[in-house]
Amino acid sequence: MPALDVTVPEGLEEAEHATAAAARAISGEPDLRFRGHLMHVGADVAPARAPYLHPEVEGRSLDDLRGIADGVALRLRLSDDMVYARHCPEGDAEQFVYDVLEQLRVESLAPESMPGLQANLRHCFEAWSSSFIEEGMLEDDLGILLFSVVHVCRSRILAEPIEERVSDHTEATRFGIYDVLGTHLRQLRPARGDQEEFALRAAAMAAAIGGLAAERRGARSASARRTSVLSMLDVRGIGRDEQADTDGAEAGGAGLSGGYGAYTTEYDRVGAVGTWVRPHALAAARAELDALEAEHRAVAGYLMRSARAVFPEPFDDAWLTEQEEGYVDPRLLTSLIAGGRDGRVFRLPAPVDRPRGAVSVLVDCSGSMKGPIRDVAVLVDALVRALDGVDVITEVLGYTTGAWSGGRPHREWLAAGRPPHPGRLNETCHIVFKDAATSWRQARQGIGGLLWTSMFREGIDGEAVEWAYGRLAAIEAPRRHLILISDGSPMDGATTLANAEGYLDRHLQEVVEAIESARSPGVSTRGDEGKVRIAGLGIGHDMSAYVRESRFVEPDRILELPTARALMSFLARP
Repeated sequence: MPALDVTVPEGLEEAEHATAAAARAISGEPDLRFRGHLMHVGADVAPARAPYLHPEVEGRSLDDLRGIADGVALRLRLSDDMVYARHCPEGDAEQFVYDVLEQLRVESLAPESMPGLQANLRHCFEAWSSSFIEEGMLEDDLGILLFSVVHVCRSRILAEPIEERVSDHTEATRFGIYDVLGTHLRQLRPARGDQEEFALRAAAMAAAIGGLAAERRGARSASARRTSVLSMLDVRGIGRDEQADTDGAEAGGAGLSGGYGAYTTEYDRVGAVGTWVRPHALAAARAELDALEAEHRAVAGYLMRSARAVFPEPFDDAWLTEQEEGYVDPRLLTSLIAGGRDGRVFRLPAPVDRPRGAVSVLVDCSGSMKGPIRDVAVLVDALVRALDGVDVITEVLGYTTGAWSGGRPHREWLAAGRPPHPGRLNETCHIVFKDAATSWRQARQGIGGLLWTSMFREGIDGEAVEWAYGRLAAIEAPRRHLILISDGSPMDGATTLANAEGYLDRHLQEVVEAIESARSPGVSTRGDEGKVRIAGLGIGHDMSAYVRESRFVEPDRILELPTARALMSFLARP
């Protein structure tokens, strides 16, 4: 997609440096800065998704920059990412409301001794409100609902009156909101000092608003207004373009199946979990995972013992000869008797420098996995630790999408007039929690990222299996195993509605069948050598329709010994 022709105001970058320095002081985050005119913490876009903190670059003023920086700084200082993620709802409208409420909560806690900060935030909010009205967004049913919700909630949480002009536009809608959400609204300000309690109330309110939004979406409206409203809901996607992985070998699949395609791969992302989650959040997630593992030592102990039995020391008959000590080498005894040796008639086994096997664990990071993911993370971490201890190469990978029910590819398809058979209409996110070159100890923090559920959305399983297979097939090892852990069928709402029935299901079946039949291109098939074995662990879901070797596990029995035994039984097969 061609770059937008945006005129950047003169001196903007210098102003960004100055405001970012002030934001670093407020937030205590040393890596906070502007990149591409968006605030980043290191390589990640900063977590400030309220729409008024994202004014257009063109015409952006110093007051805009100060408001953006102050809003981000407060969010980083006063919001716990783990609490936020634990209660984050599904659905674009629900997530939008939940995000705005959390931003308003931290703004309400701004010190009274910093009136300039409060004024900067108020400027951004009022500028956004004016732009929303002037662009005609209030003529859209969904637009007027969300606009009214934002203003009503801000008024309640910050204890500030609604602007008179805004009040005139939203009066009728606000009365409807009070009727439906009066109880939720009254509970927000009293709970603002306790993020956990506030998040529970915010999630409940977001769910109620999501129901109203679903009704409003059914009403027809002008396409231009509809596109702008949906863009407002997709603030989470801001900044992903410049972070897209450009490594073609990494982003591409292994080409295991035909007849399947994507409308566009421009927005797909592949990268380490640190691309999505900040280091301090990963550290917190790792601490939580360690606490969970302490309660399930029996499973970890079983996996450790079984790994040594399943992957014994590799046999190798190579020897180092003519050594001064070791085992007597029969082939050199004759020369010793004849006097032609100086005593170096011993031999030692040559050191073996090759892995005993390679195991890749691919975890479904779709929204429905938020429930069982803690137990899954404990199981995966214990398995990888056990395998690492017996010199088995391991990878921990995950997959999700960049949006719910179609992202930017879906919007481009709509703008193009809905051409038939578009293929995949969402943007894939392939996540590396641990790569093959990194030991378990070095990757502990990354594996903890499995608990970061705010990135869990939809599941495009077939492409994820293709990707994981391609990485595993490139590893030289005598035995290679791929374990897919999922709790459901492939799903993306936009893709499913725009293509033939079972489109994503069939692709997953084709990819797995190609792996199971060992007819995958680029892989040796001399006997069993070079094959990749694939197994499925279905969490409350029967995966036998996709994977021949699969095991069904109840969500509340993931960390029981039968599950661990099933995994080791699969790995024991050559």
